[in-house]
Amino acid sequence: MSYDELTEYNHKLNRYLRLNTFPVAVKFLREWDEMPERAKRPLKDMGNRLTTCQAVSLARRFGWVIALGREDSSCVLGAMALGLEKRLPHYTEGNLCLNLYTADLKAGRLSEESVPRFPEGEYVGVVTAPLERTNFEPDSIVIYGSGAQIMRLGQAYLWKRGGTLKSEFRGRVDCADIAIAPVVTGEPQMIVPCSGDRIFGQVQDDELAFSFPYSLMDEIIKGLEETHKVGTRYPITNWLNYTAGFPPSYDEYRKMLDDSSQANKD
Repeated sequence: MSYDELTEYNHKLNRYLRLNTFPVAVKFLREWDEMPERAKRPLKDMGNRLTTCQAVSLARRFGWVIALGREDSSCVLGAMALGLEKRLPHYTEGNLCLNLYTADLKAGRLSEESVPRFPEGEYVGVVTAPLERTNFEPDSIVIYGSGAQIMRLGQAYLWKRGGTLKSEFRGRVDCADIAIAPVVTGEPQMIVPCSGDRIFGQVQDDELAFSFPYSLMDEIIKGLEETHKVGTRYPITNWLNYTAGFPPSYDEYRKMLDDSSQANKD
C-alpha cells in the first residue's frame, strides 16, 4: 500500500460514483504510536468529546483526520463496540434499549447482543481520514451516497461473485456496522444510517452508507469498472429513444396541422 495507490483508488471511486463527500478510511489502533502525526484528538485539540459517527462525518465532510480514544468518546455505545469501555451487566441486560428502541428487556438484550464489537482492550482507539489524505493502510472503507450510488457499490461487489449481499439492520449503533462489521465479518455492509448518525453525524435523509474491508478494494474497483463498461453506470442512464405522450388537445392540434399540410399538397 502506498499513498499513490490510495489516491488512485479515491480517484476511481469518484470517477464512477461522483460522490458528494470523501470516502473515509478507518483504522483501529492497537497502540497510540500508530496514530498519524496530523490526526486531531477531539478532547485535546477540539475541546469536545465526539461520537464515532461524528469522527466519520468530520473526515468525509471536512477532510479532517480524527483519532478517537476512550477519553475522546462521548457515546458509550460506540465506545463499547470499539472495546474501549466495559460491558457491565446493566448494559448486557438490555437496559439501554428499554423504552427507547425495545418494548422490554428481552428484546433489548437481543439488540445489544447483535451489535458487532471488538473484545475489550484489543484497541486503544480508531482513526478516520479522507481516503485521499490517508498515509496508512486502512482496516475498512466507508462511503456515504445516494441510493443509486450505494446500489452501484453493491453491484460492483457482486460482479464476480453473483448472488446477494447480506447486511444487518438494527436502527441504532450504526458505527458498529459501518466501521467494525466489515473487519469482523470480512464482508461489505449496506447501511441505513441510524438515529444517532442522523443527529450527531448529520446524515441527510437522502444518504445511505456502504462499508467494506480494505482488502476488497481492488475487487470493488474492478466491479465498478467492468459494470461501467457494459452500461451499468452512475448517474443512471435514462432511456430516451421513445415517442412521448401528450394531452389530447396537443394531439388534436397535431392532427389539424397534418390535415392542413395535406390540404396544401392537394
